[in-house]
Amino acid sequence: MKNMTTVYRRELAAYFNSPIAYIFLIGFLLAVSTIFFVLRDFFAQTNPDVRAYFAWFPLLLAGFCSAVSMRLWAEEKRAGTIELLSTWPVRAWELVLAKYFAGLTIVVVALILTVVGPWSVSSTTDVDWGVIFSSYFGAVVIASVYMALGAWVSTFTHNQVVALLVSCMISVALWGVGMPPFVRWVSKFGGVEFGNFVGWFGTEYHFQEFSKGLINPVGLIYGVGMTAVFLVLNNLFVEGRKF
Repeated sequence: MKNMTTVYRRELAAYFNSPIAYIFLIGFLLAVSTIFFVLRDFFAQTNPDVRAYFAWFPLLLAGFCSAVSMRLWAEEKRAGTIELLSTWPVRAWELVLAKYFAGLTIVVVALILTVVGPWSVSSTTDVDWGVIFSSYFGAVVIASVYMALGAWVSTFTHNQVVALLVSCMISVALWGVGMPPFVRWVSKFGGVEFGNFVGWFGTEYHFQEFSKGLINPVGLIYGVGMTAVFLVLNNLFVEGRKF
């Protein structure tokens, strides 16, 4: 645990000792606020619903998590420090988890900053804080999937831009397969059950439940399961580097 904490702190310092983390955080906050207050013109709506604030979270997080995770392993390979890490008295899974949690911490901080949106809305109209809490909880669940995916993709290249683009494309695809229009389209060919089966792998499919104020155990199983799969793949790569 001590080794993992050391690597975790090293990764966080790498983010906050440069403008990268601050640019990402401000950019995410501006994107969420612009879509909600400007493009959707929340205060001009007849029946304003704070759930609209979270409608684009799954897609925005797909891009944001890809941007945060792109450097986790790609930078180590570019700088040649991945071989040095392999010689440290640290287990592979400790490295994988430390980097994963460091990236996820950045995302959680970004989500905390967006609380200013619902808080400002609550000063003008009644809001359901239960729905807000479950929506943020769901956002963390799907962000954990994106982050684990991005960390795994980052192991394949030393180029951060390549890692960003590939991770973003896969994450957006993961979001898209859970969209209701796509699920209905797939259902035309394989039936409703097949459509729901395909949609189950999409982040949007599960986030819809969280955004309704429901903390569905199935959504938690999905988040934990998918995150575990990508972390295991990440660990296999790191272990393979040692041999």
